[in-house]
Amino acid sequence: MAKGLVYVFTGNGKGKTSAALGVGMRAALSGMKVAMVCWYKEARWPISELGLPKKLKNFNIFLSGKGFYKLPTDHATGEEHKEAAMEALKKARVLLGKVDVLILDEVNNAVSDRLVKVGDVVDLLRKRGETHIVLTGRHAPKTFVRMADLVTEMKKIKHPFDKGKKAIKGLDY
Repeated sequence: MAKGLVYVFTGNGKGKTSAALGVGMRAALSGMKVAMVCWYKEARWPISELGLPKKLKNFNIFLSGKGFYKLPTDHATGEEHKEAAMEALKKARVLLGKVDVLILDEVNNAVSDRLVKVGDVVDLLRKRGETHIVLTGRHAPKTFVRMADLVTEMKKIKHPFDKGKKAIKGLDY
């Protein structure tokens, strides 16, 4: 029984979730079961990846978030964000061992924002068995980096948002 790999996509540049989705799509197209648990994304957001489960029956997405945390568009209380983050962690635990690839989207941010404890995620990683786990988000804790088999840091050189250009559906979300 081979232990699942741990991938970390982190940094201030764009592409962390996109990279995780690429890994997930490749795995699903190879016949593996894939699940993505999202810490901040919420059902009312028109994100394109929600179309994946309609096209790939072995790729599921679970939105547990309450939106952006501590940003001007934040509409939930701190307690609501924490409850949502704990629900995401609970969902990830349930999926462990039931899928081949488990994507924990923006879990690094949830740890950095103190919505989830590092130790709880470390416990999940230790119990992964054959499940491959992909962690995304800024500020990956050093513990995650040490435990990972692959770490990629996305570094922003420039971004259209810096010039006031809005995100484009299909490219950015």
